[in-house]
Amino acid sequence: MSSFKNTSVKNFFISIVFVFSVGFSATASAVFIDFDTKQDGTPFTGLGGSFPENEYNGVVITDSDPGPGITFVDLINPLNVGTSIDGYYVNVGAFDSTPQTQLTLDFTTVVSDVSFDFANPTGDLTVSVFDISGGSLGVFNYAGEDPFINQAGSNYGAGSVAISGIGDIASVLIEPGLNQTLVIDNLNFSPVPIPAAAWLFGSGLIGLIGVARRKKA
Repeated sequence: MSSFKNTSVKNFFISIVFVFSVGFSATASAVFIDFDTKQDGTPFTGLGGSFPENEYNGVVITDSDPGPGITFVDLINPLNVGTSIDGYYVNVGAFDSTPQTQLTLDFTTVVSDVSFDFANPTGDLTVSVFDISGGSLGVFNYAGEDPFINQAGSNYGAGSVAISGIGDIASVLIEPGLNQTLVIDNLNFSPVPIPAAAWLFGSGLIGLIGVARRKKA
């Protein structure tokens, strides 16, 4: 009977090691959104359109425009130079000057890094980053100095944001220096692999099993 129990525990132990080893080796793929298509993959056409407040490839995007969660996507002016913003892009704050122009990225899974291109009339941008509990991971200021001409022919300052190495990121608040139009494009982020957390849980479970076996011995 004792031999059977030992064999069962041993097999259970091996199974756990195998499952969590496989889980630990798994990695999450980085996500890139160029805003040239809708959530379902349908390309934007003409002057673009809007997308509702729901998951867009792993991120929920909300903004300060009159319709909550509605962000307009425009075709850029082909005269733009010195910037990687191309095709369609997110355009925020062009319809109402009352609320502070801002855009929020809420990730469906915490991410280890986030980057994107931006443009606005002054080129000044503030990015606030938060963890899953709402705590601040940092506030970062940027100055876009590359020339950018939007679809209306206005001159903007464009730049890039790249944030990493500050912990698990759950959400990002993006605000131009003044209450002005904000352009965002080429959003990149890397989800933190859930199996990595599962591995830690599995390792702890394996440790408890080992302690229990020693006590029985």
